[in-house]
Amino acid sequence: MTDQDELKLNSYEPPTHARYLVLTLLCLVAAVAYISRNAISVPAKLIQEELNITQTQMGWVMSAFFWSYALSQIPSGWLAHVWGTRRSLTAFAILWSIATALTGMVTGFWMLIGVRLIFGISQAGIFPCCASTISKWLPHARRGLASGLLGSFMSIGSAFGAFSIGVLLAGIHTADINIPGLSWRTIMYLCAVPGIVWVIVFYYWFRDRPEEHRGVNSAELEIIRGDEVKEPAEQSQVQEAEVHAESTPWEQILTSFSMWMICGQQFFRAAGNIFYMTWFPVYLQKARNISVASSGIWTSLPLLTFVVGNFLGGVVVDWVLQRTGSRRWSRQGVAIVAMLGCGLCTLCAYFVQEMKLAMTLISVSMFFAGLGGACGYTVTIDKGGQHVAPIFGMMNMMGNLGAALLPVIVGVMFDAGLYGMVLILMAGIYASAALCWMLLNPNGTVFEEKSGAQQA
Repeated sequence: MTDQDELKLNSYEPPTHARYLVLTLLCLVAAVAYISRNAISVPAKLIQEELNITQTQMGWVMSAFFWSYALSQIPSGWLAHVWGTRRSLTAFAILWSIATALTGMVTGFWMLIGVRLIFGISQAGIFPCCASTISKWLPHARRGLASGLLGSFMSIGSAFGAFSIGVLLAGIHTADINIPGLSWRTIMYLCAVPGIVWVIVFYYWFRDRPEEHRGVNSAELEIIRGDEVKEPAEQSQVQEAEVHAESTPWEQILTSFSMWMICGQQFFRAAGNIFYMTWFPVYLQKARNISVASSGIWTSLPLLTFVVGNFLGGVVVDWVLQRTGSRRWSRQGVAIVAMLGCGLCTLCAYFVQEMKLAMTLISVSMFFAGLGGACGYTVTIDKGGQHVAPIFGMMNMMGNLGAALLPVIVGVMFDAGLYGMVLILMAGIYASAALCWMLLNPNGTVFEEKSGAQQA
């Protein structure tokens, strides 16, 4: 539904805008979660020195989050389906805020490992909850933008958190101002505050369905539901049915070819993307002979284009759907172009020796990677039917397994001195993601793929 259609449809009653506030809350929780998640990255060296732990042990600390996060995706998605977003996301946010504060109290390696495992478990339910909420609160024509914004705010939270923590650690020292830096333990306590503030606002204001929210009028509900809008009596029957929702049909999910293709594209995309957040500075230092300080600046460029790609990906997905009315073109078509573009630019960068041109190609490749992110989230919401949260959890679990395995593979390659060859690996990974998209049927749900194949 276009904005013009929206205005025409509701000329008799101006629609309320609660759906936009819901999207704002989801974007904020994504940013807050990534601030807390990555809070130990900047002061990692300080933590190592104070706790007397080795770099290898710190590597295990970093990876602990990904393993518990990945393995908790399906259980947390199931919990979100049973409890609903309001209760489950509130519980998750409280738990990860507590884990953030506990990080400031750790006294040794194993305690730090335990806290990071709690982090992974508590944050695993964020995006299954967000996906389920988007499916209930936003019309099909706005789901791409919502998914793109969600991905962008993850990166914004990471960047803002890293910058803020760096400033808090260093302090401010000028001719007129002399503010000493804070200890890393104090910073962990401060990082726990935003999550608690968010929980208070969210639990008070949010409701799982727009029909339950007093801030949603009939005009806005008609925009959200479109042709799905029902009479009050029918709405109450639907709500009652959802309260007593059927158990998740895992056999259908696990035997769905489309479900495995969704998981496959996420596995490869996440594996490719995590390279730029882990080993990319080392690649620049070893393969391109860039200094440590300069590598940090160069690394920020592909991360910034990734944010832009995430946002524009959501816009493009919705625009193509409005113009063509086809999920195949708006989800699958955009994703295939994005993944192939990403792989091709990465491959070209391997053969380019001039640094600025190579970084331009790599930055463009990450723009394409971000562009495909909205497609992955949107098609998972579409294919999830009434079981979006557990299906999204399964997809996200596979993505995080890819994110956990890739750094190990790249580490082995770097130990063997194959620094430049890593770009060949990245190109192959994105080409594999494109192949998964080619084989995926974006129509229907994973429970009705035969009938979905006949839809436009």
